[in-house]
Amino acid sequence: MYHIVQIKAGSNCYLVSENDSSILVDTGLKGNERKILNACEGKNVTLIVLTHGHIDHIQNAAYLAKQLQVPVAMHEKDVALIQNNLCREMKSNGFPGNIVRFFSVLSAKYAKIQTFMPDVMLREGDQLLKYGIDGEIIELPGHTQGSIGIKLRDQSLLAGDALMNFFTPGISLLYEDYEQMIKSAERISNMGRLIIYFGHGNAVENRIWVK
Repeated sequence: MYHIVQIKAGSNCYLVSENDSSILVDTGLKGNERKILNACEGKNVTLIVLTHGHIDHIQNAAYLAKQLQVPVAMHEKDVALIQNNLCREMKSNGFPGNIVRFFSVLSAKYAKIQTFMPDVMLREGDQLLKYGIDGEIIELPGHTQGSIGIKLRDQSLLAGDALMNFFTPGISLLYEDYEQMIKSAERISNMGRLIIYFGHGNAVENRIWVK
């Protein structure tokens, strides 16, 4: 049985525990390090998984990996974002998306990311059993090229920013490739009954995301 703890840290981080092992999913923004470490205390964290390369999900990765003495895993297609979060254009649709994009670009321009190199490159179908969690990596490109989710055996999906619940649950407000993002959202819909854990906002039940 899984236990999932949401940690609000600029974006949502999640501590996923099964039996006596845990993984930390995403690492939030600087200033939240102590909150995250406190949540991880005594939980035998074995791995940090980054759902994608945006600053609000990776800014504390190097620090937390050192403190917890664990490897960092992400998709290779987002490694370039560690060095420069603006190396690929972020796009948006509509007024809410444009607001989120404005502040995201502003943050990416001025905030610093401590450089690191992922220890593990994740891809579709990778299993997390060696880290003590019965979960599978799902590639969900669109928001970024290397966006991933983690599907847990108990019918939960940690979707990163492939979907968002900023103002209302729906497709992501930001994207690199709109068509890919729509395909990823449709893929999630077709997974059936799931609880979706977002990178932004509270969890909801899966539904038809694209109408």
